[in-house]
Amino acid sequence: MPKIVGTEWFNTRPLGPNDLEGKVVLADFWTYSCINCLRTLPYLREWWSRYEDKDLVLIGIHAPEFGFEKETVNISRALEELGVTWPVVLDNDYVNWHNFANHYWPAKYMSDRDGRIVYEHFGEGDYEKTERKIQELLKLKQDVGPLPEPMKDVRLSCVRPTPELYCGFTRGLLGNPGGYVYEKEADYVAPTRLRDDSIALEGKFMATREYVESREAGSTVLLSFKATEVNMVLRSQGGEAQLRVLLDGRLPEQSIAGTDMDRNGEVRLDEPRMYNLLKADRPLNGVVAVQAREGTYQAFAFTFSGCAEMT
Repeated sequence: MPKIVGTEWFNTRPLGPNDLEGKVVLADFWTYSCINCLRTLPYLREWWSRYEDKDLVLIGIHAPEFGFEKETVNISRALEELGVTWPVVLDNDYVNWHNFANHYWPAKYMSDRDGRIVYEHFGEGDYEKTERKIQELLKLKQDVGPLPEPMKDVRLSCVRPTPELYCGFTRGLLGNPGGYVYEKEADYVAPTRLRDDSIALEGKFMATREYVESREAGSTVLLSFKATEVNMVLRSQGGEAQLRVLLDGRLPEQSIAGTDMDRNGEVRLDEPRMYNLLKADRPLNGVVAVQAREGTYQAFAFTFSGCAEMT
């Protein structure tokens, strides 16, 4: 396993090779606004609780996708809110990312007690398989005592959802006639019909490389989607902001309201992060409108799930 380096660590003093010698090490690449990463946290939290005192070292390598995820204050707050208590190192310059030749969020690399990578997993899932590998490696060189039954993977029913959509012009593709107006305020007119799995703007916005920024009340990001869950990476500009979310021109039913949306369809932006707009136990589709109500918002990306838990 490559040496894990970083100038800023959370939940621990800096860990070097001497601290990891003879340990089983699980390195987890993640970032706090990534929906796929967030869905792995309950398993990581349980593994840390179960095996911290049995020579497992879990290290979260936080490799940011957006600029605000590089800021220490944002990361510190996110770790507390998400219940992340294991060691986390910042990888703002992607040094560890490149040393591991990594390409994914989330990605897990596990080394044995001799420091050799013997297991890799990219994306979500295979939690029971991963935990069995942890137990196998822990038991190889010493008696660690009785170990719990590995956690079972949650049974899911899935459809193929809309792929992740970016709002900034570097990676985004806009459905408006003429596309983006780069780096200056412009008045956007949405197309008459929004093609599937795409976004468009209505009203005054400024488009930057990473995000689009609303410039008046009523400025709206439109999204055509299919998914069981819709999330949006957002940041307010100059204080809090208030948004309203509509689905096909109406307030969403409470049964599909996301955890960050109130019964009036409103979302309050108080910190830069991923906000859950819609969540259902069945596939949804249609056009979501995210309207500026108060303050200014910056929209970075939409992320989705196509899965619901099976009972």
